[in-house]
Amino acid sequence: MKQIHIIFFLLLSLNFTYSQTYKSAFRAAICQCVEDESLKRNLTPNAYKKCYTEILPTYANQIDAAIVEEDLSRKYYLGQLARKDLIVAFQYELIYSCAVYYDYLDRTRTREILIARERAKESDLESNNQKVAMSPNAYAYFHRAQLHFNLGNLKEAEADIHKSLEVNPNASNTQSTRHELLLLACVYEEQKQYTKAIAIYDKIYMGDYDSQVATLRALADKKAGGSMSSIPKAVTEAAPQGYNASERRKRSTSQNTRAKRGERKPAVQKEESKTKQKSDSASLKKLFKL
Repeated sequence: MKQIHIIFFLLLSLNFTYSQTYKSAFRAAICQCVEDESLKRNLTPNAYKKCYTEILPTYANQIDAAIVEEDLSRKYYLGQLARKDLIVAFQYELIYSCAVYYDYLDRTRTREILIARERAKESDLESNNQKVAMSPNAYAYFHRAQLHFNLGNLKEAEADIHKSLEVNPNASNTQSTRHELLLLACVYEEQKQYTKAIAIYDKIYMGDYDSQVATLRALADKKAGGSMSSIPKAVTEAAPQGYNASERRKRSTSQNTRAKRGERKPAVQKEESKTKQKSDSASLKKLFKL
């Protein structure tokens, strides 16, 4: 029994090492592709997608080989999740490992800030001050904070954001205050207070598809001297045990039988199930529309 455990452990170790090896090689190949694209033309947001689409077929067999699973349906499901994870994760992992990709994203963000500052007008402050005086609500403070930021008045912008959060009745809801917190993180970054900015990004991160926040966090962390090892570990979704075609057929048959008998699931449970299925399906479709 002890020998079996040792062999099993060795197999898992080899599989993990193999997985990390192909990911490193895959990441390097995408970086090389992005570098080649930058030599031919100015990079655009589609450069990463183009490179991923070109490089993925080369590593498809290695991705599937790294998945230890006998059930073919479950193995396929896990393979799809692995591809999804690569698409999402590489967008911000490359910031640490690919200089040309990091430079492109950093320049793009800096350019957007400079353009906004070029368009900002000092004369608009008077009307914003009047709005805050007449109706000192969260929106008025946030709107003035945005103008202060665009004008380069970072201390004033920070003060208005904190005031906006103070008077906002939904301040505890990070989704309701997402714009305010994103702006506050930008203020901290401009002040080179990267640790504070990163803490905000971690707070408002909404999951796999929140690539905006994940990218902003990686850029701030990179400037603070962080490395890929400092990326928060995501919880890997796993296919449920027994996830196969026969099980789905049994479940479907059981549901049809209950329906004929007039048995129904509680409405809330039924709606939650539908919502989750639609969400999972839409998520995978969205990622693979490259």
